[in-house]
Amino acid sequence: MLAGRPPFVLSDAFPGDLLPVPIVVRLAKPPPHTDRKAVKRGRWLPREDFLALRAAENGGVPWDRLLPDSRVFRDETTTHNTLARDSDASFEEGGLFSRPDTLLLPAQNGDALLTLYFRAADDSAADLLLELLHELSLTGFGADIATGRGQFDIPADPRPADDLDAPTTRANGLICLSTFQPAPADPADGFWEAFPKFGKVAADLGLSDVRKYTLIMFRPGACFRAQPPRPFLGRALAMDYVLPTDAAAALRDRGIEIIHPAFGLTIPGRFLWPDMGLL
Repeated sequence: MLAGRPPFVLSDAFPGDLLPVPIVVRLAKPPPHTDRKAVKRGRWLPREDFLALRAAENGGVPWDRLLPDSRVFRDETTTHNTLARDSDASFEEGGLFSRPDTLLLPAQNGDALLTLYFRAADDSAADLLLELLHELSLTGFGADIATGRGQFDIPADPRPADDLDAPTTRANGLICLSTFQPAPADPADGFWEAFPKFGKVAADLGLSDVRKYTLIMFRPGACFRAQPPRPFLGRALAMDYVLPTDAAAALRDRGIEIIHPAFGLTIPGRFLWPDMGLL
């Protein structure tokens, strides 16, 4: 994996059949009558609109069909109580705190389902991925698995996404469907949205400081010129790029070596780049 040959590459988990708005679309100039604030908030597209934009078929952007997060998710606040370590009872004062949660809106998707796309090197790699996802579904993932969060079910077997994977006539670039970190040899001519990721390692590794180095990642929807289009971008980060020296040494003393996969699943497309004067 560190050599840039992962057995499989995954997309982010997307709500229902929605897909991220490509960055090149968000840079386009909408008609004068368009609500620019609504366009700026748009983050999601129905699959059929995404496919049309990917193929540059419709000659325009369906501005009224860009969906903001507020049409896809809802926020909910839950109140919790802090327990005293010496008595295992709640504090009389100052123990209450609130935590926000983000939930899917079933009305938008028909059901509160997430869709995950992947490419695998071969059938054995695909089987391995499904086995790993099954194991993860039993334990959950994230910071709050001890309270039952982060668990999920896989309601169906994987099926081909031929409409996304099919070659596009005169493809001139690619769009990434994952949160990823580019590799040194990846194309740099494109448009993206970067953010800092403040990751942590699992608590069961026994480190006193579970914080990872801050990683600069690209969000889904990043677009790059690439000929020919590639099946994925990104790289895997060795432990020394992820953890402080002391933490990495402590794990190596116990025979533990961790890798941070930061690959991005890509699909080809014909995009109307801003410098072509067509947006």
